Amino acid sequence: MDDMDNISGSAIQVAGATSLVSLAAGLGCWFWLPDQIHFWGSIAIPREFGIILIPIIGIVLTLMLALVVKCDPLCENLDSSSQSALSMIVMSPSLFSPVLQVIVLWAAFTDHTLGTTPIVFLMSLFLVTLGGAFNYIEQNHVVGIRDPWTLQSAHVWEEVHCLATKLFMLAGLVGMVFVWFIPSGFWHLLFLSILVGVPLITCSVYSFFIREDAQYQYIVR
Repeated sequence: MDDMDNISGSAIQVAGATSLVSLAAGLGCWFWLPDQIHFWGSIAIPREFGIILIPIIGIVLTLMLALVVKCDPLCENLDSSSQSALSMIVMSPSLFSPVLQVIVLWAAFTDHTLGTTPIVFLMSLFLVTLGGAFNYIEQNHVVGIRDPWTLQSAHVWEEVHCLATKLFMLAGLVGMVFVWFIPSGFWHLLFLSILVGVPLITCSVYSFFIREDAQYQYIVR
């Protein structure tokens, strides 16, 4: 549990630091920002709220993930590589928040409407990060393909996440390239749903089909 406390503590520290950086960047630009910042065309947010929106989202998501990790009993027995990979995933919302804050400020300065392109691009980058972490993470209830078959068998978990590493990294790379050629708005959201849904469904179906092989190996042993 001490290791999990360290992960949660480190994640909260990183979230706090990056949120302060994001907030400082927004406050530093306060007098040059327009009265309203436009998101996704028709949504206009007062600059006071727009400046703190991204830092708040980053730290709230990190706190939620850190709390879930701390409460998961399976996380107590993870090895050091799994703990490092899990820590990176927990910290990822706060690591991406300064980048998104810069994009928001740029859109405000240049009088551009913040569309869905940067969101889909960052989510695609997150899929690459997530896929890389899958190769190291052991069984847990927080991150990974968590279905009845992967949670019941370490063999199924390992095989499924070996596949998940390839599929999620490929989906992320595809998203980072093709996001620039797809119309914003609904089509971006549909594209992102496909990028996430196809690897997730494929891995779940794969875990179902290999579960009998895993049970056979368990009986033989």
